[in-house]
Amino acid sequence: MNRIIKKAFLGISVICGLASAASVKSPFVTVPWNGYSGAASFTFDDGFYQAEPLSQILEDMPEVKVTFFLTNMGMNLLDYFGPTYAELAKQGHEIGNHTNNHFDLTSIAESSLKSEIIDFAGELEQIMGSYGAEVSVTSHALPYSQNSDIVSSVIDDRHFINRSAGGPGKHDWNVEPNWSNMDSKVWYTTPNAEEDFLNSIDASAMAPSWLILLNHGIADLGEGYITQDLMKEFIQRAVKNNMWVAPFSTVGAYYRAHFTLDTAKAVADGNNLTVTWEMPHKNMPKSIPLKVVINETFVRENFGNNASIYIEQDGKRIYPDEDGIFILEFTSLKATIYGSSKTPDTKPYMVRSDLRTQDDPFSEKHNVHPPGCKGKTPW
Repeated sequence: MNRIIKKAFLGISVICGLASAASVKSPFVTVPWNGYSGAASFTFDDGFYQAEPLSQILEDMPEVKVTFFLTNMGMNLLDYFGPTYAELAKQGHEIGNHTNNHFDLTSIAESSLKSEIIDFAGELEQIMGSYGAEVSVTSHALPYSQNSDIVSSVIDDRHFINRSAGGPGKHDWNVEPNWSNMDSKVWYTTPNAEEDFLNSIDASAMAPSWLILLNHGIADLGEGYITQDLMKEFIQRAVKNNMWVAPFSTVGAYYRAHFTLDTAKAVADGNNLTVTWEMPHKNMPKSIPLKVVINETFVRENFGNNASIYIEQDGKRIYPDEDGIFILEFTSLKATIYGSSKTPDTKPYMVRSDLRTQDDPFSEKHNVHPPGCKGKTPW
């Protein structure tokens, strides 16, 4: 985790005279990839040869959750697959939209896109609900990875994130992607495919970055299908690398939220400071927990050198863990920072020292003063 957070605190805007300012930039910095060494999302398209073999693979890895992009394929497949995938949804796996008929969306009339995409998202939720699984469909995957501005517009009206395919599938923390065309790495059986996938998993953990992987089924059929042993090897490799192995929408929402929170405006009012923000898209997961730290210099300048602080959201107090990390609920759209009353049990707010580098704003070595801020710590 140390290396991950070290790389997060770059490029934060300079803040001067914060205590006297009516409006300042956010003091929050989101911990990349939920504190893991990058993230990996295993996504599965179409629904064939997936549920049973994957359940066997994950028996010893209950913390691993994946995404299933489902389609009717023009054959009402959900009448057959519905109960199975509803059960997987109850276990925490994601159900995503892969369109009703699996057409090339760029080849059909614009008037048909709504029924293929938007209406089918509602149908997925209804079918899952009929089998006892409360599902919110917030992500989409393109059939054949075919996209256009019109297609993206219709998808974006109902989903906050859309998966395509064909490239390396790697996404870096501080580079905001095209949410309507998120690349993924596709499995196809070739002599070097195993080594290539393992190298991609290792490289994403080292970066650290988010790797999105696409599989069409787990079976010994070659071509676009992967064997059960290889699938297990890939998931285990990601877990061993301490990657956040989570559904496409879960990682995507955390990733997208950080671009909003880390630039959100804050308003100072006496001894507290309130940060507010807006949802970057109307259809995101109902809950988006974010791990954040607060700039220590900001704390010292606004609350004193030995301040113990807490955050309040929706009437609840949130205290930092031993590393100085708070867990905020992004969908609350507001957080207020308070100085805590001094008691024998309170401690000054500190971010763990080994999470700092010379380049990050928490470092005591980082002491460059911009024009107009002479003698003040620029962070």
